Amino acid sequence: MTSKPHPSIFPCSPLVSFNSPPMGSSDYMILRPEKAGWLDILHLLIFKPKLSDCKFVDMSLNSHDIKLSDTPSFIVALSLFIQKLFYLIEYPLRLFGFAVEFPFNLVTTNGGVFSLIQKLMTGNSVVVPEEGTLNWWAFIGHIDPRLDLTKSSSLISYLPQLGALNTMEGVNLLELMVMASKTAYENEAYVKNAVTNHWKMNFVGFYSCWNKYTETYGTQLFIFTDTSEDANLIIVSFRGTGFWAARDYISDFDISWLSMGSMGRAHVGFMKALGLQDETDYIKGWPKYYTGEPDEVGAYYVVREQLRTLIQQHPKAQIIFTGHSMGASLSSIYPAILSLHEETDILDRMAGVLNSGRSRPGDETFASYMDALLKTKYSKRLTYRYDIIERVPFDDDVFRYKHYGECIYYKNWYEGEVITEEPNKNYFDPTYFPDMYYNQYKDFITSLSLPKTQGRDYKETLASLIYRSLGFLIPGVSCHSPRDYLNAVRLGKVTISDKEIV
Repeated sequence: MTSKPHPSIFPCSPLVSFNSPPMGSSDYMILRPEKAGWLDILHLLIFKPKLSDCKFVDMSLNSHDIKLSDTPSFIVALSLFIQKLFYLIEYPLRLFGFAVEFPFNLVTTNGGVFSLIQKLMTGNSVVVPEEGTLNWWAFIGHIDPRLDLTKSSSLISYLPQLGALNTMEGVNLLELMVMASKTAYENEAYVKNAVTNHWKMNFVGFYSCWNKYTETYGTQLFIFTDTSEDANLIIVSFRGTGFWAARDYISDFDISWLSMGSMGRAHVGFMKALGLQDETDYIKGWPKYYTGEPDEVGAYYVVREQLRTLIQQHPKAQIIFTGHSMGASLSSIYPAILSLHEETDILDRMAGVLNSGRSRPGDETFASYMDALLKTKYSKRLTYRYDIIERVPFDDDVFRYKHYGECIYYKNWYEGEVITEEPNKNYFDPTYFPDMYYNQYKDFITSLSLPKTQGRDYKETLASLIYRSLGFLIPGVSCHSPRDYLNAVRLGKVTISDKEIV
């Protein structure tokens, strides 16, 4: 499967009409960190000029939000500062990432530290790992190298709308989604091996899609089905924030938005990653059919064409969108674009959206629209403790970013509950800091003893311990680890209406 999209994604067939969201004006607010100097950010904090007067903010003339125009907050300055910082370190970060990943992969490819030393001492051939091959793991893969699914009880009984998936005997749906989300960080060879040899499912394809704003094939995803014929499940898993990808972090901390008419405001950075064509006009930004260069197709159009084919091949199959981190946000916005284009054939086959460690994808109106759109679907996100990414962009009086759907909130690896909103919703509440640091120490210490109580599969890797240590500097960072999410869905019991789903 080639990583570049095929030109056959330009369909022209008519669609069944249904009540689409009414078209509205394209209000927008776009932060331009490349136009802001460090002194501009300081000036913003001290003198608090109107955002509409700032050279590094593009705002629509028909924006009537007084708070947005007149009250530049600390959050605007913080967003600009973080974005400029990552622009500054983009290339050093990428080089540092290679310098970190290469020795880890060198060790694993050669059978471990002692085996590598023995090869060096005896003159045996040392295998040099290459990026893009099965033996090259992303740093996320070293944090959690587990690939096999456990034979735990199914959650299908809790999800009546997924009754068609009863053939997936012994598969924990939450575990499968988390596993697919963390696997999306890897290269095509690794992903295909995971799907076919470890999960015993059908690999459909791996796709690297064009982002016109970064001018890279930076949006990656893969699609698989539970069986090759007459499948019950189609899963689309978007890659999350690349560990060494500065532009991904820039998208995470960008608070720019674009109004989608009556659908509300959606996060511009995430829509760019999906293939947005115009950041100031959502109608021009999301043409129903892409007519540009055939090798510069955005993720939305690539996935849509694949889904059209798959639902014809598998008449009973239902679709789940998933991802972790930025991938979770992309999976959360994707159905909204389907709705905008009246893609009823795909929407009717959706089982829902299930993701973990998700950034907020839009404002309160957008959240309400998505709740209504997915009312009969499965719409849940997993949150582990004080995961910092779950709490950005901020839900303050000015920008009002919101999550939609229910939150399965894990207090620890053993206890979860379904809630509407996670505690410490904007991260900076000082009353939560003692508990955040306490749980950081608790997780670090408990992780060392977990293999004794749960088995060797829960032994911490060196990469995981290094990543956990970051939580001592910035509490909540280590809670974003896919390893903790996998531990939680394997070990935890979720309380829902006073019942436990095992």
